[in-house]
Amino acid sequence: MNHLTNKIYHLLILLVIFLFGSSCKTLSFSGTDEYSSLASLPYLKNTPNECYFLDEFMPAPSNLVTGKTRGLDIRYYTYNSIKYKDIEASQVVLSFYSKDHRCWSLFEEQYKAK
Repeated sequence: MNHLTNKIYHLLILLVIFLFGSSCKTLSFSGTDEYSSLASLPYLKNTPNECYFLDEFMPAPSNLVTGKTRGLDIRYYTYNSIKYKDIEASQVVLSFYSKDHRCWSLFEEQYKAK
């Protein structure tokens, strides 16, 4: 798939998730938003050939939404305060998909400045 087709496919997946949200599960975690205690996320590449074993290294998120659509497992990790790439103390949402619930690929990163 080319890049545009890939993005359209992922947007359609997101639409299906929002329309059929009853199959999604949201988990909330308590944490602190102080700069002195920011967790650090490893650098993640947004390419289709990357495989991440999220359960082995991801720090506990502020919120985690999980779901399944069209045979793919979906996870949305939200961090309220995190060090990630060149960004500190801003909200970061990382979206992943998996075909086997073990190997995850990053398909979208969203940043919101505080």
